Amino acid sequence: MTPKNHLYESAVEWLNDALAHVDGEVLLTSPYLSPEVCKRLAAAAASSSVRWTLATTLDPSAVANGFLSVRGLRLLLDAGVEVRHIERLHAKCFVVGSRAMLGSANLTGAGLGTAASQNRELGVELAPENVDQARTAIDTWPSSAVDHEDLNALLAASRELTKPDSTPPDDVLDSMSALHLAERLLADARDTDRSLWLKLEYGEPALDGWRQESWFASPKKGRPGFRAGDFVVICAKDTHDCYAVVEVTADPEFQPQSYIDAMEDKTEALNRWPWINRTTSRLVPNQLMELKLTELGVSGQALQNGHVRLGFDQFTMGVRALARLASD
Repeated sequence: MTPKNHLYESAVEWLNDALAHVDGEVLLTSPYLSPEVCKRLAAAAASSSVRWTLATTLDPSAVANGFLSVRGLRLLLDAGVEVRHIERLHAKCFVVGSRAMLGSANLTGAGLGTAASQNRELGVELAPENVDQARTAIDTWPSSAVDHEDLNALLAASRELTKPDSTPPDDVLDSMSALHLAERLLADARDTDRSLWLKLEYGEPALDGWRQESWFASPKKGRPGFRAGDFVVICAKDTHDCYAVVEVTADPEFQPQSYIDAMEDKTEALNRWPWINRTTSRLVPNQLMELKLTELGVSGQALQNGHVRLGFDQFTMGVRALARLASD
């Protein structure tokens, strides 16, 4: 059945029509899933004679924030749907036999347009010659089969993320400990008494230095605005790599003796940068991550003083990017 229009503002219109005339295997990709949509898809799959596959990302943060339904995934597995996990999946593509739709909508009520509060979405039906191309592209992405044990682990991990007193290991970051640190950090960052900053540090990235109690210096133009409790994204001046997040542990100090001793052979630098703020590590990956200054929406011009305040959205983007990259 050929649709009259190839552009859809409501994906459910296309999906309902395609599932009513299934003429081949079904392959759906969606990072987010809601239980009511999964229930309808499970019912359709259970009564179907063709193979069904759903690709998603088992992201504990998405579960913790209500974007990914573990219950819905269980319904799909029980209905015989092959569920596969794909890292960094963002595509929303629905392939139903000889038809395919590519768009912005997740398999949620808000995305498809069935919820009372609907998202603004667009989707395009692919030309027949592109359907197999889309299916082949998805099939080539590295993936792993998902079973009920995987869902149990996913649910447990999401619950751990919501515990305010959860304490991940401090030595080596893996996928879960990186997420732990990111979620705790972002929860703390919601405190309006804290300020969020980005600070340039001379030279190339120095990860090891920020994993321990440390400090950064500020110029003699005046007492810097950093205060105890503030969060600071550290960025290497030479490479523009944003690579660590630290917490300021003390208000600015003017040439304390410990700083003078450390700068014994660097009198000129000591005089140019007399103020220091002491810090502790909050999120420092094991290796350098590909997160550049421009990705946070900060220009070099804004950093003439070596630091700039970040909006909560910029800070969140940076923290989640570092955690995601650290867990890949």
